[in-house]
Amino acid sequence: MTETSTTIRVSLEQRARLRRLASDRDATMAATLDAALEALRRDQFYKTMADAERALRSDEARWAEYVAERDTWLNPDLTS
Repeated sequence: MTETSTTIRVSLEQRARLRRLASDRDATMAATLDAALEALRRDQFYKTMADAERALRSDEARWAEYVAERDTWLNPDLTS
């Protein structure tokens, strides 16, 4: 399978760092860059989630409503 590609400009130091990371991981530079991008995506996702939770916790009534709904989903009473 042939993947399409493009060229991006990076500094020589960035290229050297990517090459070292790839070597340490025994992976290609492309796979290492992909892993780095995924790590950044996940980091942003969890930061956004933490910010949203912090905002929700600041409103006691909304937080209590959330906890009650969460607990209903996590501990369903299946005997009814």
